[in-house]
Amino acid sequence: MAQLQIVLPGGAQSVHDLVEEKASVGRLADNVLQFDDASVSSHHAEIVLEGAAYHLHDLGSTNGTFVNEEQITDSVLQHGDQIRVGAIEMVFLDEANVSEEPLPESATVSAEVAKASTRPAGFVSSSPMPKIQRTKDPVAVALFVATAIAALVFVAAAVFIFQMSAAH
Repeated sequence: MAQLQIVLPGGAQSVHDLVEEKASVGRLADNVLQFDDASVSSHHAEIVLEGAAYHLHDLGSTNGTFVNEEQITDSVLQHGDQIRVGAIEMVFLDEANVSEEPLPESATVSAEVAKASTRPAGFVSSSPMPKIQRTKDPVAVALFVATAIAALVFVAAAVFIFQMSAAH
């Protein structure tokens, strides 16, 4: 599968495998490639697999989409093309030139329940928000009990009246 090598403005790098037939690029969360950078439009561009070739389409972005430093609206991507959307730089690697390295074998992890806490003695909380203390309001409890008793008396009275009227 083809890949994009991505270089962010701070120098951080990552790789994205193009497993989708259409990969949208933009600032909003509904994009496949989301970049939280003001230079990138909300829906900046999309990379689409059309036949056997990947095409890059600009979606009317504010700062433009560039391939090999030329502004484009549509372009067929070739291996090694330098892509820039806003301040984000990428390199397109086609399927034939991407090394298919096998995934590393997973390591066996064992876990056991802790026998003692690592919390320091005297530790209460590091939260800046005080813990809410829940106390029972005696007036509220009395009102609840009185309402429950009143409901039971009402039901008992209704049953008594129903039985008295049925007996006549």
